[in-house]
Amino acid sequence: MRYLVAAVGLCLCARALSVCNPDHVDVPKEQASATADSIPNLRGAPGSLKAELSRLLKDAEDGVARVAPPTRNACRESCTAVGAARITIAVVPNKLLEHYEDAEKCTQRLTQTSLQPLRFGPRRVKSESELGEWIAEVSQGHGKEGALLYKKCDGRCSPRYFVDAAREGSEIVASMNVVCGPARDKDDNTYTVLSGYRWACRTRE
Repeated sequence: MRYLVAAVGLCLCARALSVCNPDHVDVPKEQASATADSIPNLRGAPGSLKAELSRLLKDAEDGVARVAPPTRNACRESCTAVGAARITIAVVPNKLLEHYEDAEKCTQRLTQTSLQPLRFGPRRVKSESELGEWIAEVSQGHGKEGALLYKKCDGRCSPRYFVDAAREGSEIVASMNVVCGPARDKDDNTYTVLSGYRWACRTRE
């Protein structure tokens, strides 16, 4: 679950959270394996990246109103978890290549984008399935954002996706941070999809 912890989230209140380090706490919910193969994703078949994203997003949103914030010790001693939980989604390759061209460049990209992730959104959608479609679209290099992603994460380097989402009225608003890293093994072509909840950490008054 370290990918969820490493994901860079949106701050709910920059001034109040600035003295809390970390400024958020994550609680994992569910994990699934999904294929990035084109035909299952075009059909939205069970086990496809598109279908698993939609399922995990819906399950997480269905439970967000009932999920309890972490204990007082989840944030640093002088801070506490506050506010409504946000939904987090991480999408990471299951298998990486060990020896390949661009390996040094991809290691450098990993260092750079771990500190300053590539950012997409905020995106406003009407449903979990629509949000899943957006994530799948970007991850497959489709649309303007997908094209931009693969321009910045080029060569053999592979992206990892970290999504932060919350409902605002009738819409879901989501932002995506992308870390560009070592090349994935496309012969495997599967990803691990992880869902969870995130609370902001704020200093105790």
